[in-house]
Amino acid sequence: MQSAPSAQADPAARLLTVIQGLDLASADGRAGIRALLAEIERLSPGAILQQAASIELRRVGWPRSGSEAPRAER
Repeated sequence: MQSAPSAQADPAARLLTVIQGLDLASADGRAGIRALLAEIERLSPGAILQQAASIELRRVGWPRSGSEAPRAER
């Protein structure tokens, strides 16, 4: 007989379930996303800022690979 999977087995699946139910147009949804982001920050300090920085760098055209240098426009 198999035991039921624990909630801690896949925290990402649990977070995805929470995200699907959020309505960011409502005050409760905005409070929910703040709580979710706080939990992510608690579990992995700096992860949110690191992802935001990565997104911003890609937005301005910085290469994805760390070994590539930015290319000068001609």
